[in-house]
Amino acid sequence: MLRRRSSPLLVLVLLLSACTGQPAPGPAPDAGSSAAAPAASAGAAGRLDALLAAEQRRAALEVSPADQQSRDVGVRRAAARALARIGGDAAWPGLTRALADEDDEVVAWAAYGLGFSCKEREAEAVSALVARALARDARPSPAGAASAAASAAAPSGGAAAGAPPLDAGGALARAIGRCGAEASEPTLVAWLDGPRERAIHAAYALGDLAAIKLKLREETLVALLNLASGSAASPPVPEALYPIGRLEHVPLTVIPRIRDVATARLAEASDARLFAVRALGRAGEAAASELARVLSAKGVFTASERAEAARALKRLGPPGQRALADAVAALAPSADPIALTGLVSEDFGVLLTALDALGSAGAARKALRDLAALPPPPSAPAAILRRVAWLRCGAARLLAGGDYRDPLLLGCDVTAPAEPGSKPDAGAPVRGPIGARAVVEVIGRDAITGARLAAFRAYAASGDLRAREAAIELIAAHEEIAGAPDLLAKALAAEEPGLVAAAAEVIARQPQRASEAPGKRKRRKRSDEKDALAAVTSPAIEAALLAILDRPGARDDPELIGAVVDAVGALALKPAEARLEQLCRSSHPTTRARAGTALGVLRGRKIACDAGLPGDAGAAGRPAVAPPVGEVPAEASALVRAPAVLIFDTDAGELTMTLDPALAPVAVTRFVDLARSGYYDGKIVHRVVPGFVTQFGAPFGDGAGGPPGRPALRCETSPVAFEPLRVGVALAGRDTGSSQLFVMHARAPHLDGQYAAVGVAAGPWAALADGDIIRSVKVQN
Repeated sequence: MLRRRSSPLLVLVLLLSACTGQPAPGPAPDAGSSAAAPAASAGAAGRLDALLAAEQRRAALEVSPADQQSRDVGVRRAAARALARIGGDAAWPGLTRALADEDDEVVAWAAYGLGFSCKEREAEAVSALVARALARDARPSPAGAASAAASAAAPSGGAAAGAPPLDAGGALARAIGRCGAEASEPTLVAWLDGPRERAIHAAYALGDLAAIKLKLREETLVALLNLASGSAASPPVPEALYPIGRLEHVPLTVIPRIRDVATARLAEASDARLFAVRALGRAGEAAASELARVLSAKGVFTASERAEAARALKRLGPPGQRALADAVAALAPSADPIALTGLVSEDFGVLLTALDALGSAGAARKALRDLAALPPPPSAPAAILRRVAWLRCGAARLLAGGDYRDPLLLGCDVTAPAEPGSKPDAGAPVRGPIGARAVVEVIGRDAITGARLAAFRAYAASGDLRAREAAIELIAAHEEIAGAPDLLAKALAAEEPGLVAAAAEVIARQPQRASEAPGKRKRRKRSDEKDALAAVTSPAIEAALLAILDRPGARDDPELIGAVVDAVGALALKPAEARLEQLCRSSHPTTRARAGTALGVLRGRKIACDAGLPGDAGAAGRPAVAPPVGEVPAEASALVRAPAVLIFDTDAGELTMTLDPALAPVAVTRFVDLARSGYYDGKIVHRVVPGFVTQFGAPFGDGAGGPPGRPALRCETSPVAFEPLRVGVALAGRDTGSSQLFVMHARAPHLDGQYAAVGVAAGPWAALADGDIIRSVKVQN
């Protein structure tokens, strides 16, 4: 969710504590280890080192049964953590053993790992998870107390200072939801009737299940609504509305009840109130008035809730659009220079989200014209000019319709004004990144031919990087674009990995766009002896793709190499076969999987690379031997051993975050090292989704790539909640983290366990805007 230009999004968030630490050689604290706990024995410390190395190398067979039977609970926890993060078939036996451990943290890691390793074993996994949950319920309370005491006094395990404890009950429930077996839904519905904590875990797990199955039974929705509404005997549980917000469609029969229950929950402030706002977006057009109230009620609802209300209104058709039009008019700032200084705040993101949610100018036309002409304050700082430009260009995009030559659009970006006396030129890229991206969006609203094609080519070939990437992405949706192979070849030869990946992704989705023009195609004989034109891949594109596969360091970027491999497979480039066989031996599972798919296209049969060698996929799809392992990262030899405080000087003021190595020792060491080296100084905040996330750390400011010479990080994910101000590692797939971090604005259960949690932030991170600058970062000593 959370690496490239969109969500997740793809789409990315964790921990606590203050205090600082210097990098030092030796093992990092184990997940959940206590700074105050007695030192581990020499033998245990050695095994902790070895288990961390096995985890990083993804070597499941190096985690032995002896580790899982150790008297040192810290060793057992480290073994379970390693297996959970390695995952897959090789880790399965060890995870099932760990599930029976008496220590709750070991159980939490085991359940978490099984939840991500249960493909083709869903029923077996859920049966084991349910049985373990029942066994925990049946144990005498003294045993539970003893287990908690053991955790507190564990030689090399326990709740770390600053690290949230792992919750075995929550991990079991979420794993049951993620496995999505037939028994998952009825089991979780039954748990809704249990203690409040278990009911919340079950609700989140049903949200996981809803995302997998794309639906929930009507009786499940009724049970969730009953829980959310509460009763005379039990207070409402607003978290029960979370699964409803994960569904695109709900049965008509429950819509009125969703509206009533969600509206009632708006009266109670909590992190979970966001789920009520999101559920109202599934409650039909009659919910528009309540969402409009949330959007407009500054001070009553948080900025995150108001931004979410704007997104929910977008789903509600004409009533939602009318409410958004009214809100834009009411939220728009005055042209007073003093008033505009208030744009550096979380409320700016609310207005920007409302603008983005509008489908057309409609009833907001007058307010939009005022916004599109909003005068920048004299001598305003860059942060104010940037926000004025976002508002002007957001309004101008809506007013322009399909007219990419609209003067308001061409002149909307005040961050890089035209030369004195010059006029905006529709045939050349406008100055300024915000305006350039707005123009590219408008260009894509109509057929790209004639003068529009000339303008398109100008933006695709030069100018702002993110505008170039957006233009290249339009090729997949516009078959009429002439000269596409030349533009794609030029993008593939670029230095910036995001631009390269954008071109490769277009080719993977639409391989015909890499073909020469009809006049350049060769003729071939078909079996029926009739001549037919055969598309021929552009030699420049073929050469560029092969060159990337051979580029030094490219294989250290799984996101980039994966996009290129997909393109090679879509074009069935036979000269790439030997290179794909090499990638089949990669220690990165996503790279192996994509290489196997591409080889399958070339060889005309399903190929598996799971075992590190290309071979026919077996009936069960499981390798006979363990996958290849990787190298231990350089950071593991000098791990940060205590939380480190990073102080950011930004366009939104001073912000901080505390990175804690307890759950992610290698990732935290990487980020602290980068901060000390000055890597983040001058970097752009390249992604802000109001009410969701702020993200930074991309070398080119576009959400792709990482620092040169730094291989991608292995995921150090954990079963920990993503709450407001949690800090996480941005990813574009498994084991693709590098230098990018994100800070949460609100609770986001769908991210739990999907990204590495590395710390907690402080300050108004949500007040940052796309394009803001991190001037400098200091690591507090």
